[in-house]
Amino acid sequence: MAAKSQDKILFGAALCLLLASAGWMAMQRTKLSALRTSSEVSITASAYEPAGIDAPTVSTKTWPAAPAQSSGDKWVYDVFTPPEIYYNDVTKQFTVTVPDIVKPELPKEEPPFGVELVQVRQDAFRLQLIGYIGEKDAYLGTFENTASGETVIGRAGKVIPDLGLTIKSFEVKHHKTLSADSMPIHDTEAIAVVVDNATGDEVTLTNKRRHIKGTPFAILKAEGSTETSQHKAGSQYVVGDVTYTVVNVTAEPPSAEIRKESPDLAEPVTKTLTPSSPVAPVPASPESSEQPAPSTSFPFGT
Repeated sequence: MAAKSQDKILFGAALCLLLASAGWMAMQRTKLSALRTSSEVSITASAYEPAGIDAPTVSTKTWPAAPAQSSGDKWVYDVFTPPEIYYNDVTKQFTVTVPDIVKPELPKEEPPFGVELVQVRQDAFRLQLIGYIGEKDAYLGTFENTASGETVIGRAGKVIPDLGLTIKSFEVKHHKTLSADSMPIHDTEAIAVVVDNATGDEVTLTNKRRHIKGTPFAILKAEGSTETSQHKAGSQYVVGDVTYTVVNVTAEPPSAEIRKESPDLAEPVTKTLTPSSPVAPVPASPESSEQPAPSTSFPFGT
């Protein structure tokens, strides 16, 4: 019985909902009919009549003159028209005016001097000690005759007639020094004292360096030529109608002061030349290049 009562309730609720929906739809149909009736409007066209327009009020104003800027009096420009800015390479500044560009004067090309200094040398002593031979307490010195290029072997008392020299003494000294890592370094040096038979002057020679004696001289060559010539201070070197006078020659540093004279020159031109090639000159002092002593001994007599 309870189930039948529940079905009747549900059926009644559905029927009420259906009746309510039908009533709502009827009301909406009435409102739509009213809207269609109100939208029908009658429009009647009328003739066009132009209306006048009042002229606008015009006012004229003049922009004031542009004042000078903080950069200077010339930095003046109108609104919306900035100046053309230039950079002055000379003053290293910016400017609004075209800078007065002063082109630097290029140095005049110097005419060629005509001669070149190839090298500076000095006279070597006519006898050079180049090493030693033999055994301890019986060493003999080996010498070079710089005039002939021959090798001379001898000890104290030996006379060298063609050079006018006599070997007064000869010895070999042994030196021992410590290196940076405290390792001993052994070195030997041959020393000879020779006497000039004519003047009695004594000269000490060593195999560690060449003995230089005499004034330095310049080795010159004409530009574009391969032939060289030796000149001491005071000598002249003539190339065509040009005369070059060697005023001074310096060994350290190697250089030569040359005076140039020519009919085409209004006055002499003096110039200091330096060697045109990297050939090192023979040092002017006894501190010249060392020559190692020979390590092999040979029994030679005097």
